[in-house]
Amino acid sequence: MVHFAQLSAPRGLGLLLCCAGLAGAARAQDAATVYGYLDLGLVRESGAGARLDRGLNNWLGVRGVEGLDGDLAATFNVQMRFDPDTGMQERASTLFQGETTVGLRSKTLGGLRLGRALSPLWQEKWRYDPWYDSGFMGSLESYNGDFDSDGLPSADFHNYSRVGNGVFYASPGLGGVRFFGMAELEAPAAGQPVERARGAALTYADGAATAMLSYERNHVADSIVYLAGSYRIDQLTVLGAYSRSRLVLSGGERRSALLAGTYALGAQLLRFGYGRLRESGQHKASVGLSHALSKRTNIYADLYREKMAATGNGGASDGMALNGVALGINHAF
Repeated sequence: MVHFAQLSAPRGLGLLLCCAGLAGAARAQDAATVYGYLDLGLVRESGAGARLDRGLNNWLGVRGVEGLDGDLAATFNVQMRFDPDTGMQERASTLFQGETTVGLRSKTLGGLRLGRALSPLWQEKWRYDPWYDSGFMGSLESYNGDFDSDGLPSADFHNYSRVGNGVFYASPGLGGVRFFGMAELEAPAAGQPVERARGAALTYADGAATAMLSYERNHVADSIVYLAGSYRIDQLTVLGAYSRSRLVLSGGERRSALLAGTYALGAQLLRFGYGRLRESGQHKASVGLSHALSKRTNIYADLYREKMAATGNGGASDGMALNGVALGINHAF
């Protein structure tokens, strides 16, 4: 991750105290929750020494619901993200990297949020990667409809999967079907004409089967169509996904596919999968085992091998095969 600026100590301390005060206020409200996630592991990959790294992004947030008239409720969610191995914020340019939204929710009409959040594609597609679309260790995120929801040059890619100045809608479920939509009201001032980002996802979940269809278009008119599904047979769940992206600036396209699954063995969850990028031939195979120590704490091990694309540019990773092993622990609260 590229960090081009850091908070000064006094400012950082002030922000932490502000968060602590917000957390105290949250506890005073019956329907507000302080929540978070920590994930850190030992990683060793070919051609490099051992390191500490996260298996999934880490966050600390405050979210809540206030009941209004009838079935209407007000909602809010404020979430910051950080690197647990250093304690620094995940993106130097954005303190509340995860989400900053306020909205209304109704059981009959659905939910409406205003602010900055994951696009519908990114909000839902993590379900089809056994490593939750983390992009680290065994994750197959690069083969699971990877798409830049921003498209504009960025020093730290803080909006890669998110949209700011947005309106987000989530419908109530109807026969297992839900609709998620997003539209950006203010296009960023990029020094050039840009489009407003928009996207939608249609999901289905009923018993053993799930499915998802999504379309998204970013600021530079790049677009993606994503299709995925899963089916559970006893302890085995099979996952599959396919995407096709049209890249306007480069004049090309990118197609990805993955086939993966999980198998539950009591407190253990076996994870496995394979993904491939059609145009470049880059591909990855992963297997992992997660053991639940409690409802909120897990230890895990991953093995993976990724054959990088042969670009001919002479870079260090050009056409190389990357082998990796990871051992880690995560805790949700």
